[in-house]
Amino acid sequence: MLKSATGVRELPLGPEPLSPTPEEIKQHLRAVLASPAFHGTKRCQQFLEYVCERSLAGEGSALKERTIAIEVFGRQPESDLGEDTIVRVGAREVRKRLAQYYVSPEGTASKVRIDLRSGSYAPEFRYVAAPHEEEPARAISVVEQKSHHANRRLYFTVALVAVAALVVLTVVKLSGANPNVGAFQRFWEPVLKSQEPLMLAVAHPIVYHPSLRATKLSEQNRPPGDVTLQRSIQVPPGELNGSDLVPVFNQYVGFGDLVAATEVSSMLARKSKSVRVRLASQIEFADLRKTQTLLIGAITNRWTMELQQTWRFRFSFKPGTRTVIVDTADPSGATGWSIPPKDDGSAPEDFILVSRVQNSYTGGLLMVAAGIKQFGTEAAGRLLADPDQLGVILRKLPAGWEAKNVQLVLHARVIGNTPAQPEVVASHVW
Repeated sequence: MLKSATGVRELPLGPEPLSPTPEEIKQHLRAVLASPAFHGTKRCQQFLEYVCERSLAGEGSALKERTIAIEVFGRQPESDLGEDTIVRVGAREVRKRLAQYYVSPEGTASKVRIDLRSGSYAPEFRYVAAPHEEEPARAISVVEQKSHHANRRLYFTVALVAVAALVVLTVVKLSGANPNVGAFQRFWEPVLKSQEPLMLAVAHPIVYHPSLRATKLSEQNRPPGDVTLQRSIQVPPGELNGSDLVPVFNQYVGFGDLVAATEVSSMLARKSKSVRVRLASQIEFADLRKTQTLLIGAITNRWTMELQQTWRFRFSFKPGTRTVIVDTADPSGATGWSIPPKDDGSAPEDFILVSRVQNSYTGGLLMVAAGIKQFGTEAAGRLLADPDQLGVILRKLPAGWEAKNVQLVLHARVIGNTPAQPEVVASHVW
């Protein structure tokens, strides 16, 4: 107790807030992972859940970049993390989504908070305000009671003001005060202002099935399995012919196309904007009239190849069954970007075309997100859904780009079948 100048004892402001219990933290973590801010982002969910569980187990000091790369992202122990930035990008994405959660009504009402400080992978757990604690029963004077309640009110008032200030600062950071977010908003403004949903036209790759004859020959060459699983065909090459490769149309979607569609639709859902997903092969030109459309995929999307004909950057074929992105402004045809084809479909890099054309043949906004391979398409979808990545690029474009058509050619390294963050190699605004 302290003694005031009047001789009346006064209570201190109270103890420092206690840390949340493990059960409170786990319950709060479940709410965060199930929230709209983390919806559709399995990689971010796994990242946050992993670091929280390790910290609760007392192993926060062991949360290093290499450990997370191996345990969460499936990287090999010998991976070069100087080039592979997947953990750093993942941590930045988790911080962004945590900030989004804590400015939502659900997040602001929560008493527990999870912080992932920049430069660290070990989360911190705390109360937003100290939990109510009952004072021990004791005899106190009326003056002491008034002083005690006044101090308690002051304590909680200060805490509430601090929380409100934090919320306001976070909202400001996520809104127009962040120039990257501002540029991102202007890029998507035609879509966000429209009363109609954005149509996602997903590519339709042709997949070849083995014929029934080839399947039977293969089964004769291998022992029967205990469980029916997908297995590769094992038949000597001389026993197969062209009829043993059966083309299958309109039944499959590439993984990169799926990721791109998921990233964009999740981003728009957080902004209360709906989408319609259609196979591009099932869309007629009449369906595109006056419709805002995002074409996902390059040579496997019929409308990407057909509607790009007047654009400066476009996809084309070259001898050797190669797909290239060409620059039609170069009359010599020497300017272009391509990757060597491989039988197994792998690639150490990919090139990407992102387009936003406001006065297209369709009479509506037309956008393209496509790589030469699936890796680039995946990277394009993540780019279009990330304010920080896309905003940095847009701010370097000539003034007035918001009201014009925009094309970007980007390059991304591919590490372990996962594309790294892409970089711009060419752009055009008209």
